[in-house]
Amino acid sequence: MSGHAAGVLTRADIHNIRHYVQHKHGDLPLERRAEIVADAMQRIVLRQLPEFEAEQQRAVMHGVLREVVAEKGVPVGEAHIFEASMSLDIDRPDVILPLHKWTEKRLGAAIDFRLFREAVNEGKRIAADPSLGLTAWDAIVGAAGLHVEASLEERGEIALSGVVSSLPGIRRRRKAAVYLALSLVICTGMLYYGWRLLHPETEAVPRTPVVSQPRLQHPEAKPVNALPGNLRFAEVDRGRLVHHLRAKESMLAEEPYLSAIIRAAQEFDIHPLLLFAITGQEQGFVPKTAKRAKEIANNPFNVFYSWEAYNTTIADSARIAGRTINRLSFERPANVDPVEWINREYAEDKNWSTGVNRILKSMMAQIMTDQ
Repeated sequence: MSGHAAGVLTRADIHNIRHYVQHKHGDLPLERRAEIVADAMQRIVLRQLPEFEAEQQRAVMHGVLREVVAEKGVPVGEAHIFEASMSLDIDRPDVILPLHKWTEKRLGAAIDFRLFREAVNEGKRIAADPSLGLTAWDAIVGAAGLHVEASLEERGEIALSGVVSSLPGIRRRRKAAVYLALSLVICTGMLYYGWRLLHPETEAVPRTPVVSQPRLQHPEAKPVNALPGNLRFAEVDRGRLVHHLRAKESMLAEEPYLSAIIRAAQEFDIHPLLLFAITGQEQGFVPKTAKRAKEIANNPFNVFYSWEAYNTTIADSARIAGRTINRLSFERPANVDPVEWINREYAEDKNWSTGVNRILKSMMAQIMTDQ
């Protein structure tokens, strides 16, 4: 047992779903295929969530799929589910009790409820401080380790020296539990080292140097993206941009859409017109005459497969699009167009980059050049 997440939605699962939908429903429009893929992924994750109420399950599921799959591009594990559950009100019995039951099942070990409750509180604090390099799931694994270790010590199965002692008559499965406990204890030690940083003793304890300080210093931090200079953030003439969008009857010319997209572009060091060009390719800039235009405008980038599968706010979808572009921009061969390189994962349509580049070129000519 370790703090690493077991697979819930693996890369193989995602690949198989996409492959199946592509071959089974290849005649359907791209947007409809994306909805089928998203629905299948949601159902896989839902089946493995704690037995929360439906609304709480949806909140956790959307949090997991948004943060893990859409933004980070990694498979979903039990640690991600537990982390997303930290956003719920853990003081509610209908949250803490199902979460306790689910955690014991995932770990394959009983955890004293009081110890579990304390570990959940620590998990919330850990989740709020990424600089510690720990996850909320680490707190639970540590709590399980303490519980198993204490139980085995009471039965005389772990010597005080920390070496496993095989008493006469111990069965194989009890030996396995001892080895499990030892691995959990190692994880616990690492966990409580982090906890001590969060909760120093009340007595006089040297406060400096802070051991975790080096984690906060990244003089050689990786750049946010690998986009070429012409696709990095630049100020745009909002008047021209609004004029261009209004000519297309776009909802994105209005607030809060316009400012939200520009803010996300600045945050992720992406040229604003690249983000707007993506909305042009994905949703034709969301014309006001479009059916359900107000809903489409919440996610004109179609992050997480489509605006229907993931309907959020424009600020949220713009930030997810920004993170996704940044993540996909790295490791691009020198002879490959940057938008084409992003295309390999952002969209299933191989001609997506051609459309984005065409729209971007037109917008650059009309908005960024002197007239």
